[in-house]
Amino acid sequence: MARPFLGGSSAGVKDLTAASTLSVADSGKVLFLNSSAEFATTLPAPSKGLKFSFVVKAAPSGASYTIVTPSGAILGSCAQGNAVPDMSDGSDTIITFVDGSAVVGDRIDLICDGTNYYIVGGLAKVGAGMTIS
Repeated sequence: MARPFLGGSSAGVKDLTAASTLSVADSGKVLFLNSSAEFATTLPAPSKGLKFSFVVKAAPSGASYTIVTPSGAILGSCAQGNAVPDMSDGSDTIITFVDGSAVVGDRIDLICDGTNYYIVGGLAKVGAGMTIS
C-alpha cells in the first residue's frame, strides 16, 4: 500500500499527547497518537487540499483515540484485518482507534476536497482495531 504522506523532515512530524483541534498549519504532517490516556483530535473545517496522516504510536489502553470532523463527512474505505468497510454514504464523521484492539502502527491517511475528508490509505492489523461511524 502506498504511503502518500510519509517522508520529509522532522518538521512534518508531530506527537499528539492530549485532546486537540488541528489547524491548517498541521496539514501534511504525520501525527503520532502517543499517550497513556487516549483522547479526541478534531480536524479543521474542511478546506481543499488539507491532508493528515495519523499513526498509532502508543496502543490505546483504557480508552480509544478518536478523530472527528467538525463538518462534512469521512468517505472512502480502508483495510481492517480481513475486512474492507465502505464509508460511501456520507454520514460518517468519527474515526476510532479502538481501546484494546488497535495496535502500534495502525494508521489512516485523509485528504480534503473542500467539503469532505477522504480516506486515501488506512490499515488496522485487526478488524476491530478501527471503526468509522
